[in-house]
Amino acid sequence: MKIEISYGKGKVGFDVPEKNIAGIIRPGKSQPGLTGEQINAAILNVDASKEFVNAVRGKRLCVLTPDGTRDLPIKTILQSATELLKAAKQIRFIICTGTHNAKTERNEMLMNEIKSLMTEKGISNFDIIVHDCEKAEFFNAGITSRKTEVLYNSAVKDAEVFLALSDVKHHYFAGYSNPVKNFVPGICSYKTTEQNHSLSLDERSGFGRHPWHLQQVDSQDNPLAADQVEAMEKIIGSRDFWAVVMISSNNNIQWVKFGKAKEAAAEAFAKADEWNIYEVEPVERMIVSCGGTPNDIDLYIGQRALELTKQAIIDGGEILFACECEKGIGAERTMEHFWNLLVKPMDEIFAQVKNEPYKLFSHKPLRFAELIKRLRELWLYSSLSEEMVKAGHLYPASNIQDVVDGWIKERPDVKILVVDGANKLALKAV
Repeated sequence: MKIEISYGKGKVGFDVPEKNIAGIIRPGKSQPGLTGEQINAAILNVDASKEFVNAVRGKRLCVLTPDGTRDLPIKTILQSATELLKAAKQIRFIICTGTHNAKTERNEMLMNEIKSLMTEKGISNFDIIVHDCEKAEFFNAGITSRKTEVLYNSAVKDAEVFLALSDVKHHYFAGYSNPVKNFVPGICSYKTTEQNHSLSLDERSGFGRHPWHLQQVDSQDNPLAADQVEAMEKIIGSRDFWAVVMISSNNNIQWVKFGKAKEAAAEAFAKADEWNIYEVEPVERMIVSCGGTPNDIDLYIGQRALELTKQAIIDGGEILFACECEKGIGAERTMEHFWNLLVKPMDEIFAQVKNEPYKLFSHKPLRFAELIKRLRELWLYSSLSEEMVKAGHLYPASNIQDVVDGWIKERPDVKILVVDGANKLALKAV
């Protein structure tokens, strides 16, 4: 059987006999994309849109958008949402980079898309700021109960109403990508993010858990997500916080909701659980694709696909990870505590992360090491050199078919699970 998975800007194919396929999983359970009319109806033809227009009339509005490392179809959403923005006195778009690089080609493209659309819609009272976690001017909003100092970009200090655009999907330690993350870490300082992300080492900080999960009380306990919510509340105070939340796959919006951020996010969480959590029997062999660009643009970003699917592999199994890494390992600021730690001996990785004060990004080599240690082999199909792949305790795969054929030759009845677009789904073992 011929199978194609996303890889970089295209697809890569390989053959697996049907008798060896344990399953082929993709996000959205084959949900169709919404039409422009359906998106318009979901955003504009609701009571919330009228309430929002009244709330923002004559006010300074801040629109928080994800950065270029996300594949949220922002232009599609803004085509509808711009009608809601026109009543504002002033509109400030802020591209929420978190700790990602501010000056990138994709962020520049995003800025140009926003500018072009605003011009097309006859809106001139706007500006666009790209957040920089190191160079921005920060305002101190206080300290959370978990000791995170909330330093946020002062460019949003004078906003009177907030609107977040958020593609909701499962996140391996924040519970979900959601509107709160547009604030923390989206527009916060490196220091704030480091303090918050230290909670990623708590085993309760996992996917599918968030204090805003209103429909499932037993899934609310997530210390890292709770810290983000508390920090966000310190930033916005009593100001209105609205959101356009959506679930998308391959740049197709499959579901969208507009309303007050907390209530809209809660609905999105329930829908993400319904569509994108898959219960599977653990297997011995698995192929995992991040979902292509920008989800596999570097190893740092691509890793989350492994974290959302590793529950489906047995101890001693093998994973073939398809992650193109067009931009290499990751941004320069991630290298010291991500890659430079991952290339150390395994015992040093565990000792440094678990016994020393947390350093931002160090949870990633720890999670890589934990997975590598319980697998027989973690193959990486990428554009990275063989020497670099081996340095990170991974096995370089020059050809996916060769690895698959090797698995079947070793065990003719082996079952292989294929997961495509793993960045936007989560697996649970049964």
